[in-house]
Amino acid sequence: TLVRGDTYYIADGSYPSYTVDDAVSGTLVITIKKATVSEHGTDTGWNSSYGDGQAVFYPFYIVTSYVVFDGVIGSGSDVNSYGFRIVYPSNCAMGHRLFGMPPGGYFTLNMTDITVSHLAIENCGDSYDYVQVGIYSNPGEGRNITISHNLFKNGNSNILYRNWIDSTISDNYFDGNWSSGANHGTQISSGSHDGYESTNVTIKNNIFVNSYGTAVLSVHREKNKTHKIFNNLIIGGSISFGFGSGDTSGVQDVTKQFEVHHNTFANVILGGQGALFVGNLTGVANDKSFAYNNLFYNVKNPNFGNYGYTSGAIVHTHNAHFNSTGTYDSSEGGTAVNTTGDPFV
Repeated sequence: TLVRGDTYYIADGSYPSYTVDDAVSGTLVITIKKATVSEHGTDTGWNSSYGDGQAVFYPFYIVTSYVVFDGVIGSGSDVNSYGFRIVYPSNCAMGHRLFGMPPGGYFTLNMTDITVSHLAIENCGDSYDYVQVGIYSNPGEGRNITISHNLFKNGNSNILYRNWIDSTISDNYFDGNWSSGANHGTQISSGSHDGYESTNVTIKNNIFVNSYGTAVLSVHREKNKTHKIFNNLIIGGSISFGFGSGDTSGVQDVTKQFEVHHNTFANVILGGQGALFVGNLTGVANDKSFAYNNLFYNVKNPNFGNYGYTSGAIVHTHNAHFNSTGTYDSSEGGTAVNTTGDPFV
C-alpha cells in the first residue's frame, strides 16, 4: 500500500511487476521517483551505489489517478541513461504491452493526472511478429495525462491511447518501430470507443526516428479531434502518411480540427495520403484541419491534398519543400516553397 501525498525513491536493481492501485484521496499524489545521488530523501542509511544505475521493471501498471512516475534522469536514444526502464519479456513469442495506464480490462475506469517521465521502454523488435506496445492506455476516460522525456524503442506501436482528454505527449525520443501484415506499425496510435472522443491532445517537441507502417500518428475508431501536433522532428522511415486517419475505407469524422505546424520531415517516404490525411468529413466547414509552417527535406509525397476524400478538409499554407517529390497542390497557392537544395546549411 502506497500512502497518498508521499514520495517513494527507488534504488538501482531489478524489480518484479507492480501495479499502482491505491484509492484516490482528494487530489493527493503518489510520487515514485528514481533515487539519485542528488535526490534520494533522507541521508539516513543512504549509499551512493543505490543511485548510480537503473531501476528495471517488467511490466508496470497504473490503475488509479494522481500518480507521478519519474525516472528523474535520461535523454535521447541511450536506454542506459534513464532512471527507470521497462524491459521486454524473456519470451518474445507472445503479445505484450509493457506499461499499462490502465492495461486491458479497465474500459470503464476514469483516470486523471498521471505523469510518466524519464522512462526507457525497449520492446522485442520485428524478429517476433506479435503485438508489441510500449505504453498502452485504454481507460473509460483519461484526463490530464502527460508522457514526457521518455525513450520508446522497437514496438510495432510505441504508444497506444484511447479516450484521452487535455493530455500531452512531449519531448520524447522514438527510436524506431516496425510493421507487418499481421501487426500494423505506428509510432503512436490514438482512438476512442463507446461514444467517447480523444480531444485536446498535444504532441510536441518529439523526435521520431525510422517510422514504419501506417503513420507517425494513426487515429481510428470513432472520433478524434482538436489534436495539436507541432515542433516534432521526423527522420527516416516509410509510412502511408504522417498524421491522421487510419480508417482509409472512407469512415466519416475520424479526424477533426487537427493543427499540424512547425514540424520537420527529413528523408521520409510518405504514401499517396501525404503528410496529413483526414479522410471524409460530414461538417467540413467546422471540422477542417490546418497545416502550416512545416519543413520537408528529401521527402516523397509531402502533400496536404486529402486526395480522393472530402475536398477542403485541410487548409494548408506556408509549407516548405526542399528536394521533395509529390508536393504540388494548387490550393496552397503562392505561400508554398517548392525548390531544390538543402535548407540545413
